[in-house]
Amino acid sequence: MRWAEMTVVCAAEATDAVSYAFIDAGCGGVMLTGTDPVTVQGSLPVTDELVLRMTGLREHLERLEEFGLPPLLDGMTIRYTEEEDWANAWKQYFKPLRIGKRLIVKPSWEYYLPTGDDLVVEIDPGMAFGTGGHPTTRLCMEALEENVKPGMVVADIGTGSGILSLAAARLGAVKIWATDSDLLPRKIATENILRNGLEETISILELEPFDSVAHDCDLIVANIVANTIIELAPSIAPRLKPGGIFIASGIVEEHHENVKDALAAVGLTYLETKSEDIWVCLVCRYDPDAPRDPEALQRVMRQVPPIGWDGWSA
Repeated sequence: MRWAEMTVVCAAEATDAVSYAFIDAGCGGVMLTGTDPVTVQGSLPVTDELVLRMTGLREHLERLEEFGLPPLLDGMTIRYTEEEDWANAWKQYFKPLRIGKRLIVKPSWEYYLPTGDDLVVEIDPGMAFGTGGHPTTRLCMEALEENVKPGMVVADIGTGSGILSLAAARLGAVKIWATDSDLLPRKIATENILRNGLEETISILELEPFDSVAHDCDLIVANIVANTIIELAPSIAPRLKPGGIFIASGIVEEHHENVKDALAAVGLTYLETKSEDIWVCLVCRYDPDAPRDPEALQRVMRQVPPIGWDGWSA
């Protein structure tokens, strides 16, 4: 498959907003180089939707000044690459990374000697989102470390590279159901599961099989986008056991309260917010006896309209 590799250069304070624009356009992740200015790269598959997605990305980036951020330092450049070239570009920037107290994310081509109670997650992200380099991934992994207990059943929505499922397994989850709307991340996640020898614990599924089996969960994690979290909220709550934990990220600060309100409307009681830069991660607990508020949910949906299943895998 051919890919369109898009590159922009921005001021340091605009990095998170620019990264979100790439992800919102459908990029599985971004690659950042430099400190100030920062070069941001992302790729989209060359399909019939490419022009529409690029147009949306450009329009998003042109609005930076409306949010008090400096404009791009130059225009967006586009280069067409083959799949192998894009995947290999990650390798020079992806190094072993400690997240939280015990989790170590290690690329498959790097050596790392564990010490103490280190829990090593080895991945090759390929073209899927999830290396631990993005704030939303780190926030989710920190929340998992604090909430996953041995013996738990976990569901992972928008699994990307499979990194959150792998972290949950290393932390003691005994069964993990994971899904992604796109075939490529599911393929990459499956390879990473095999690489870590966790195929008996983690199942990577298409949407329909996942919908059938992912119930009675102790914990669900979804690192996607605010719109899709809000859209899925009514179906997430019933998948949890009473008292089960929901961890949600891929949310920018401006949508924090919207997502919080949507989750509360379906019986997910707010526990805490983790934040880094413009990104937040919400942790909630399912209370089957909590009052439901369908009208509040509809109000939030009007404020943050759904973007459909293509928004999964952020």
